[in-house]
Amino acid sequence: MPALKVFLGRWLLPLPICLLLVCAGLLLRLRGRARSANVLLVLGVACSFIAAFGPVADGLLRPLESRYRAILDASTLDPVPRYVVVLGSGYRPRTGLPVTAALDADSLVRLFEGVRLWRQLPGAHLILSGGSIRGEPPIAQGYAIAAVALGVPPEAVILSDQAIDTGAEVRALEKHVGVAPVLLVTSAAHMPRAMALCRQFSVQARAAPTGNLIDPVARATDWLTLPSGAALHKTETAFHEYLGLLALQFGVN
Repeated sequence: MPALKVFLGRWLLPLPICLLLVCAGLLLRLRGRARSANVLLVLGVACSFIAAFGPVADGLLRPLESRYRAILDASTLDPVPRYVVVLGSGYRPRTGLPVTAALDADSLVRLFEGVRLWRQLPGAHLILSGGSIRGEPPIAQGYAIAAVALGVPPEAVILSDQAIDTGAEVRALEKHVGVAPVLLVTSAAHMPRAMALCRQFSVQARAAPTGNLIDPVARATDWLTLPSGAALHKTETAFHEYLGLLALQFGVN
C-alpha cells in the first residue's frame, strides 16, 4: 500500500496527466486517428496552461491554506501545549553540505516555525517527526541536527523517526503524547489533512500552519500574471492535498 500511494501521488498530478494526454494524442496520430489525436493534444496543452496559471493555482490552494490561522504567540494559548510537533517533509544529506541544504524547503520552514513556537513555551518538548524515505536517513534525524544547531537542547527533543507518511506520523504521535494537547506544525496546505487525521486518532492537536504559498487575499492584478513553474507547483500541491483528503473519505490514510 505505501508503494502504491507513492506511485499514485506522483502520477495523479497535473503535469504527468497532461503529458499522458499528449503522448496518447501522438500515438493516436501515428495510428491515423487524427480527430481523436487532436482532441487529446489540445486537451493536454490546455490543461498544462491552466495548471500553470497563477489565479487558478491560488484559487485551488486558498481553501486549504485559509482553513487554519497561524499562531503568533503560543504562550497565550489555553491550555498551554507541552509539546510542539513538526511533521516531516524531506531530508537528503550530502557530503560537504550543511544540514540546511539537506532539508527540503518545506522541512526548513516547518522546523523554523516549530523552534519559534517552542521558544515561547518554557518547559515544552519538541517532537520531530519523519521516517526514512528512499533509503535516506530519517527526516526526524535531520530535523534534530538542525534544531540543536539552532540552540534547542538535545534533552528537549523527542524523535519520532519511523513513520513515512502523515497517517503513520499521527498514529505514532498518539503513542508519544496520548491525550496531552500539542501544537501541530506543518505546511498550511497540508494542515487540513493532518488535522483530519488527528481527529481520527483522537490526538488533541492545535493547528500551527506555516509555509503559506499564496497571499490570503486575492488581488485584481493577479489575472495579469503569466503561466509559471511556481504556479504549477502550487497547483500540484493543491492536487496532492485534495487527493489525500479524498482518500481519507475512503478510509485510506
